[in-house]
Amino acid sequence: MLRPALILLTAIVGLAVVLTLRPVPIPPAPNKGVVLEDVKLDLYPEQDPEATWKFEAGRVEQDPGNREAKVSVLKGGERYVGGKLDLRIRAPSVVIDRTDNLRLPYAQAEILKGCVRVELGSQGGPEVLIDQKAGFSAPSVKIEAPTYNATGTRFSSNFAIENVRWSDPKWQFYDYPEGESPPCTIEGGYE
Repeated sequence: MLRPALILLTAIVGLAVVLTLRPVPIPPAPNKGVVLEDVKLDLYPEQDPEATWKFEAGRVEQDPGNREAKVSVLKGGERYVGGKLDLRIRAPSVVIDRTDNLRLPYAQAEILKGCVRVELGSQGGPEVLIDQKAGFSAPSVKIEAPTYNATGTRFSSNFAIENVRWSDPKWQFYDYPEGESPPCTIEGGYE
């Protein structure tokens, strides 16, 4: 009777060792979100209910883990306020965060009112932030308008480039004969 009990005990211990040493199956990867291609995307920021952003992109990846959308192969972006085109944005990509703010590697904005072209940041530099409440924030800036050019660092401003804060600003002003309007090179731009 002792012999069968020892054989059974040895078999149970052996089975326990085999089960303990075998590899644990890897659980399936969690859902990585949605990937869309050749997309037209409208963003209605909660922080700025009067504004609507419209993007056209080659790819949009939604990450449910951090609630961000990465818009890549960006073909164009526009901001409308009260249904009227306010500005255009060009950048290689944009990340829309959970509060609808935009992070870009660098960007060029065309602000129709005032006919202002703004280069925000530079390729390979720190990110540019477009905050739906506050406006632009960039490590560097170059501004071109019909009556002036300006450059600076540590730049922040509202969307109209009226409340500007920056370091090391450098200005160049242009005069036009009285009664002559400076030319605007931005499509749909106006003074």
